[in-house]
Amino acid sequence: MEISTLMHAAVEAAPTDTTFRAAELMRDLGIGCLVVSDGPRPVGIITDRDLTIRCSAAGHDPMTCAVETHMSTGLATARADGDVLDALHLMLTHGVRRLPVVDDTRLVGLISLSDVAAALDGPVHDLLGGIGADRRSREGVARPM
Repeated sequence: MEISTLMHAAVEAAPTDTTFRAAELMRDLGIGCLVVSDGPRPVGIITDRDLTIRCSAAGHDPMTCAVETHMSTGLATARADGDVLDALHLMLTHGVRRLPVVDDTRLVGLISLSDVAAALDGPVHDLLGGIGADRRSREGVARPM
C-alpha cells in the first residue's frame, strides 16, 4: 500500500515560532505534533511531549522560547510514493511514531503509526479470524454466534 493513501496534511511551524504558539496550534487543531519547516524543507518535528518535558518542565518561558530550541532534528522522512511497510520499518528503526512525508525535499504530508495501525486493522483482523476459522473447522467446532 502506498504511503500517499494513508498520509494526512502536516501542520507546520517555523523554527522561530514560540513554543506557546506551537502549543496553541496543537490545542486548537487537536493534534500532537508540528513539522518544523525552513521554507518547503522539513528540518525538525516538535510534539506535545517535547513542549511539556523539554520546555515547560525545564522552566523555560513558552512566550519567548523558540520551537527550534526544543524540536527533534535529524528527521527520518518517507516518500509519498513509498510503501507503508517501509514507513513502518523506518518508524520502528528510528523509534518514532510520526514521519514527515516528502516529495524530494518538499513536505507533502505526515504519516503516523496510528494511521498504519488503522489501515492494517481490517486485514489483520480478517487474517486472524480466518486462522481461527480454519482451526475450528479442522476440530469440528462450531463458531459461536
